[in-house]
Amino acid sequence: MVHILLVAAKILVLLLGTMVAGLALFGYRRNRKPIMLGLGVGFALVAVGSFVEGFLFEILEWDLMTVHLLESVFVLVGLVIIAVLLRPRRLS
Repeated sequence: MVHILLVAAKILVLLLGTMVAGLALFGYRRNRKPIMLGLGVGFALVAVGSFVEGFLFEILEWDLMTVHLLESVFVLVGLVIIAVLLRPRRLS
């Protein structure tokens, strides 16, 4: 039962993260603000990282430590992009 819940959670993270990334990309298309493009990429990396972890572990049978590390790198890079884009800036 716990395994099914984990798979469902990974799928939901992928779907919701993809939706948020898609909304950011639509915002970029509408306004041409580069920050929206970056936010879309950042959220996509976070979402895909979660999915990649489950895929590599379940389907390709990679070891648990390796897939956790890879997922953490995806999430880290995505969050760094988001944090850099959202940091306070000086007004000119």
